[in-house]
Amino acid sequence: MHIHEIIACLEAIYLDYYDGLYNEHQMKFMLKKLYLDSNIPINEWSEILLDAQWKYGTEEDYELKRQQLMEEET
Repeated sequence: MHIHEIIACLEAIYLDYYDGLYNEHQMKFMLKKLYLDSNIPINEWSEILLDAQWKYGTEEDYELKRQQLMEEET
């Protein structure tokens, strides 16, 4: 699988998740499967994952993530 195909798949997964087509558990399962199938280094995976995660994120998504991170710190 080429890197451009992986990026397209990641973006599609997150776009569908943000649209409410599936829950967080289902999304994590698909991400894990894609990672295992892609066979790319973890550092490269992390970069493209973050890019895809926030490409279609809304202000509400950002705020929810901020709250989640603040809760984890306490």
